[in-house]
Amino acid sequence: MKSGRVMQTAGIALAAGAIGAGVALLFAPQSGARTRRMFRRKAEDVGHDVHEAYERVKERGNGATRTLAYRLRMKLLPRKVLERVAGA
Repeated sequence: MKSGRVMQTAGIALAAGAIGAGVALLFAPQSGARTRRMFRRKAEDVGHDVHEAYERVKERGNGATRTLAYRLRMKLLPRKVLERVAGA
């Protein structure tokens, strides 16, 4: 549930950044080249933020998968099998 929330937040941030950039282009007092450079930098920043959010979600998912696998092994495997595996 939390990973969906992070992705939703990242999506909202991306959309807000795009809208803000569009408004900035409409009302920009500087030259076109300078505005494009500024827009490119902002887009790169947003892309970096989205990538970081994705990596955090991926890590949380990996941790949850490992925890679930461990818990299932503890509940489903007979104790003697676990002892043999631990001793190997």
